[in-house]
Amino acid sequence: MLFGCVTSSVSTVPNDVVATGVDLSVVKTYAWFQEQPVAQVTYEDGFDASLNQHITKAVEEELKQKGFVKATNGNPDLLIAYDVSVSVPLEKDRPGMYTDGFGYSYAYMAGYRYNYHHSALPGYRAVDLYRNGTLIIDLIDPRKNELMWRGWTEGAISDFKTNYNSVHKEVKGVLAPIRVR
Repeated sequence: MLFGCVTSSVSTVPNDVVATGVDLSVVKTYAWFQEQPVAQVTYEDGFDASLNQHITKAVEEELKQKGFVKATNGNPDLLIAYDVSVSVPLEKDRPGMYTDGFGYSYAYMAGYRYNYHHSALPGYRAVDLYRNGTLIIDLIDPRKNELMWRGWTEGAISDFKTNYNSVHKEVKGVLAPIRVR
């Protein structure tokens, strides 16, 4: 019996990639791509809602430290989404079940259903092609619904019930390359 394999360059240090022609140094305001889940939350065994809370809090704290302001006028310079890659249960590994480029993941279990384009991002990989536990943070252009930047650390979240300090350290590493003028 043959099994399909996904290979990737696995690194435990943060990585990032910027879309062609994007200058992130001019953006100042942000909002979440989806402030609240759009689907019912369905955590599998071993997963916990506190991870969602830890990641969102850490992202907001790091962006504030960098000089970003959370938009209150509904017109942010960028939108933020995060994900953590998880192994897809066999019963849920069916074609057409997920939005193209995303797939089953922690954010999917938490009720978030992302749908933005990624054609301008060099070397784009779908979330389910990253190593289990990879923390992924995406910055999206709200006017084009296009991925502007992606940062990740493969295998960063080894315990899906991890504490805030561990999550904050990983988020800080992923967002380190982002600078504001």
